[in-house]
Amino acid sequence: MHLTDFSRRDKQLADLTAAAHAILALDRAFKRLLPGQLGQFCQVACAREGELVVYAHNSTVAARLRLLGNNLLPPLQRQGHALSQLRIKVLPTPQKQVKPKSFQLSDAGIHAFDDAASRIRNPVVRDAMLALLAHHKAR
Repeated sequence: MHLTDFSRRDKQLADLTAAAHAILALDRAFKRLLPGQLGQFCQVACAREGELVVYAHNSTVAARLRLLGNNLLPPLQRQGHALSQLRIKVLPTPQKQVKPKSFQLSDAGIHAFDDAASRIRNPVVRDAMLALLAHHKAR
Protein backbone atom coordinates (compact mmCIF):
# COMPACT_ATOMS: atom_id res chain seq x y z
CA MET A 1 0.00 0.00 0.00
CA HIS A 2 1.32 3.45 -0.93
CA LEU A 3 1.99 5.88 1.93
CA THR A 4 -0.52 8.41 0.62
CA ASP A 5 -3.26 5.76 0.56
CA PHE A 6 -2.31 4.62 4.05
CA SER A 7 -2.22 8.17 5.43
CA ARG A 8 -5.81 8.86 4.30
CA ARG A 9 -7.04 6.53 7.06
CA ASP A 10 -6.01 8.95 9.81
CA LYS A 11 -6.51 12.73 9.69
CA GLN A 12 -3.35 13.54 11.69
CA LEU A 13 -1.25 11.28 9.51
CA ALA A 14 -2.85 12.78 6.40
CA ASP A 15 -2.02 16.30 7.63
CA LEU A 16 1.55 15.27 8.43
CA THR A 17 1.96 13.66 5.01
CA ALA A 18 0.59 16.78 3.29
CA ALA A 19 2.97 19.00 5.28
CA ALA A 20 5.92 16.76 4.37
CA HIS A 21 5.00 16.91 0.68
CA ALA A 22 4.71 20.70 0.90
CA ILE A 23 8.18 21.00 2.50
CA LEU A 24 9.67 18.68 -0.12
CA ALA A 25 8.10 20.76 -2.90
CA LEU A 26 9.44 23.95 -1.32
CA ASP A 27 12.86 22.32 -0.96
CA ARG A 28 12.90 21.41 -4.66
CA ALA A 29 11.79 24.93 -5.65
CA PHE A 30 14.44 26.50 -3.39
CA LYS A 31 17.24 24.30 -4.74
CA ARG A 32 16.32 25.10 -8.35
CA LEU A 33 17.17 28.74 -7.59
CA LEU A 34 20.67 27.95 -6.31
CA PRO A 35 23.76 28.11 -8.50
CA GLY A 36 25.88 25.07 -9.29
CA GLN A 37 26.08 22.31 -6.71
CA LEU A 38 25.04 24.49 -3.75
CA GLY A 39 21.69 22.72 -3.44
CA GLN A 40 23.42 19.48 -2.46
CA PHE A 41 24.71 21.07 0.73
CA CYS A 42 21.52 22.52 2.19
CA GLN A 43 17.89 21.62 2.83
CA VAL A 44 14.68 23.41 3.67
CA ALA A 45 13.75 22.71 7.28
CA CYS A 46 10.40 24.48 7.58
CA ALA A 47 8.36 27.50 6.60
CA ARG A 48 6.34 29.14 9.38
CA GLU A 49 4.72 32.55 9.60
CA GLY A 50 6.50 33.79 6.50
CA GLU A 51 9.95 32.61 7.58
CA LEU A 52 11.82 30.05 5.54
CA VAL A 53 14.36 28.11 7.61
CA VAL A 54 17.16 26.42 5.66
CA TYR A 55 19.81 24.14 7.12
CA ALA A 56 23.29 24.48 5.63
CA HIS A 57 25.74 21.60 5.98
CA ASN A 58 28.61 23.91 6.93
CA SER A 59 29.40 27.56 7.57
CA THR A 60 30.75 28.16 4.06
CA VAL A 61 27.46 27.09 2.51
CA ALA A 62 25.58 29.19 5.09
CA ALA A 63 27.59 32.29 4.15
CA ARG A 64 26.92 31.74 0.46
CA LEU A 65 23.18 31.28 1.10
CA ARG A 66 23.08 34.46 3.19
CA LEU A 67 24.67 36.37 0.30
CA LEU A 68 22.02 35.01 -2.06
CA GLY A 69 19.20 35.47 0.48
CA ASN A 70 17.59 38.62 -0.93
CA ASN A 71 17.49 37.14 -4.41
CA LEU A 72 15.92 33.84 -3.37
CA LEU A 73 12.65 34.95 -1.79
CA PRO A 74 10.99 36.86 -4.69
CA PRO A 75 10.99 33.88 -7.09
CA LEU A 76 9.54 31.68 -4.34
CA GLN A 77 6.90 34.32 -3.62
CA ARG A 78 5.97 34.37 -7.32
CA GLN A 79 5.50 30.59 -7.10
CA GLY A 80 2.89 31.09 -4.39
CA HIS A 81 4.96 30.63 -1.24
CA ALA A 82 4.10 33.28 1.35
CA LEU A 83 7.64 34.02 2.53
CA SER A 84 9.06 37.28 3.78
CA GLN A 85 12.22 36.23 5.63
CA LEU A 86 15.02 33.71 5.19
CA ARG A 87 16.89 32.21 8.12
CA ILE A 88 19.98 30.07 7.53
CA LYS A 89 21.15 27.69 10.23
CA VAL A 90 24.28 25.55 10.19
CA LEU A 91 23.69 21.91 11.01
CA PRO A 92 25.84 20.73 13.88
CA THR A 93 28.24 18.01 12.87
CA PRO A 94 28.94 15.24 15.36
CA GLN A 95 32.56 14.82 16.29
CA LYS A 96 34.25 11.82 14.79
CA GLN A 97 35.10 9.18 17.30
CA VAL A 98 38.78 8.33 17.32
CA LYS A 99 39.28 4.61 17.56
CA PRO A 100 42.10 3.63 19.88
CA LYS A 101 44.90 1.80 18.16
CA SER A 102 44.96 -1.79 19.24
CA PHE A 103 47.79 -3.17 17.12
CA GLN A 104 50.69 -4.54 19.14
CA LEU A 105 53.79 -6.37 18.01
CA SER A 106 54.54 -9.65 19.71
CA ASP A 107 57.95 -10.24 21.28
CA ALA A 108 58.91 -12.30 18.25
CA GLY A 109 57.81 -9.46 15.96
CA ILE A 110 59.81 -6.91 17.94
CA HIS A 111 62.86 -9.16 17.76
CA ALA A 112 62.43 -9.62 13.99
CA PHE A 113 62.10 -5.86 13.42
CA ASP A 114 65.11 -5.21 15.66
CA ASP A 115 67.14 -7.72 13.64
CA ALA A 116 65.94 -6.17 10.36
CA ALA A 117 66.75 -2.63 11.55
CA SER A 118 70.34 -3.59 12.27
CA ARG A 119 70.76 -4.77 8.65
CA ILE A 120 69.22 -1.75 6.90
CA ARG A 121 71.77 0.49 5.18
CA ASN A 122 69.53 3.45 4.40
CA PRO A 123 69.70 5.72 7.48
CA VAL A 124 66.22 7.22 6.93
CA VAL A 125 64.56 3.79 6.75
CA ARG A 126 66.67 2.50 9.65
CA ASP A 127 65.67 5.48 11.84
CA ALA A 128 62.00 4.97 10.97
CA MET A 129 62.28 1.28 11.87
CA LEU A 130 63.99 2.13 15.18
CA ALA A 131 61.28 4.69 15.97
CA LEU A 132 58.63 2.04 15.33
CA LEU A 133 60.46 -0.34 17.60
CA ALA A 134 60.85 2.26 20.35
CA HIS A 135 57.10 2.91 20.19
CA HIS A 136 56.25 -0.77 20.55
CA LYS A 137 58.90 -1.54 23.15
CA ALA A 138 57.54 1.20 25.42
CA ARG A 139 54.31 -0.73 25.89
